[in-house]
Amino acid sequence: MHSVDHYVDKAKSQVSELVGKLVGGSGGEPGQTLTITRPRAQVALFFRDPANWSRVLGDLAEVRPGPEGSYEWSVRRSGAETLSWNTELVDDENGMRFVGTRSGDSGPMWIRLEFSDAPNDLGTEVRLAAHTPLPDLLTGAAAFTVLYRARALLQTGEIPTLAHNPSARTTA
Repeated sequence: MHSVDHYVDKAKSQVSELVGKLVGGSGGEPGQTLTITRPRAQVALFFRDPANWSRVLGDLAEVRPGPEGSYEWSVRRSGAETLSWNTELVDDENGMRFVGTRSGDSGPMWIRLEFSDAPNDLGTEVRLAAHTPLPDLLTGAAAFTVLYRARALLQTGEIPTLAHNPSARTTA
């Protein structure tokens, strides 16, 4: 005969698994998925450009081309402190990964983009998951913001903004 705790633990496990499936989790990694009405090749090319990363990251971080095709990521933290690291681009079967380490850190950092065809030929589904030196960079709401801005740039050529603009038009 099983104890009540056994059944509670089993129920928690089942609920966790169901929530993971509903939000599109793979292996428990936090991430976000968004559909962009552009062909997969165009979306992948967009994310290879460090300047595009800087635009969609906005005030979160800046990305510059580094030596030998690497990417240099910089995040301004409170005060004048800047946190930086380098990554290499690795192509995967269904997307790409930016993989690197930060000197002094014990673990790797990565940003993974997975691409799949959206249903009914509606473009490309993009999933972004990340493990970065900053727990809040490119996770949860920040990952959604990056994908939202990327979609806006790819579909309209502009990033929506609430910044003051006397002409009442959005600017990138």
